[in-house]
Amino acid sequence: MKSYVFTRVRSLTIGISLLALLGALFSFPLPGQAAEFPDRPITLIVSSPAGDSADVTARHLAKAAEPFLKQPITVLNKPGGGMTIGIAALVSAKPDGYTLGALLTSPLVTIPHFMKLTYHPLKDIQPIMQYGILNFAFSVIGDSPFKTFKEVIAFAREHPGVLTYGTVGPTTAQYLVVQEIAKEEKVELVHVPFKGGGEMLSAVLGRHITAAATFIPSPMVRANKIRLLALFGDQRLDDFPEIPLLRELGYKVKVPYFVGIGAPKGLPEPILKKLEDAFSKAMKDPAFIQGMKSIPMPIKYRNSSDFGQYLAEGYEAVGKYVEELRLKKN
Repeated sequence: MKSYVFTRVRSLTIGISLLALLGALFSFPLPGQAAEFPDRPITLIVSSPAGDSADVTARHLAKAAEPFLKQPITVLNKPGGGMTIGIAALVSAKPDGYTLGALLTSPLVTIPHFMKLTYHPLKDIQPIMQYGILNFAFSVIGDSPFKTFKEVIAFAREHPGVLTYGTVGPTTAQYLVVQEIAKEEKVELVHVPFKGGGEMLSAVLGRHITAAATFIPSPMVRANKIRLLALFGDQRLDDFPEIPLLRELGYKVKVPYFVGIGAPKGLPEPILKKLEDAFSKAMKDPAFIQGMKSIPMPIKYRNSSDFGQYLAEGYEAVGKYVEELRLKKN
């Protein structure tokens, strides 16, 4: 009897062990079978410096997306080259969803028309989604006699070659838009390039230039040190709702101003959809929403398809601006 019981117990033990072994084996992907995405951390390349508005908002979005992807998202800053270095690093990565990048206006729709790059913004990048609008403003010193952008144009018409404005260079979307408006209005606005937005605003405050086409310095605006006259983007700001868009003033501004998420071309469709879904859900996170308000940056969602079309239309529009202004690619 004891022998029988021992044999039964031993058989049960072996059976349970075999089941446990089979379970362990089938918990791993078989040869040729892909693991469910994602099964390891994801890297998000940001081509602007740490602390920049695109960097801050990308970090908020990445953090909010982690619960939906069940993996950490590490932000890797790769600034330089007018933000083209980070994009070049993105397109050289494997299109498996584990290397993503923040997509911005300058390295995708303006700079490619001015210099030879190692990537093509439409052929080498897969847009995943847009989450915000990069808003720049045409600004003057707080006590400037100019209260509106139309007054600036009127002054420039009466005083050719006197009014000066700054940007961070002639390859920026802001420069192209202002020059296109000047051409349309038949006025002369003298462009002064700067290395950065802070340096440019200091020049405005020091009355070295009349105006600046740059980021929105909210504290300076609230303190009445800087006055916003018009916005370049396609959505007004909640913090300064009275400031009009250039397109609301009658100008056909076709340059897209955006910040979004993308991947190297060739990303498999199931992975694209999973990332698109995770990041779109992350946009509802209170911390992300508050982070966008603190910049301030308007929230704007476009899915992969719509974002891709938006990029293509913007790229084409900038190409026409460059041709009309007779600017050449180096």
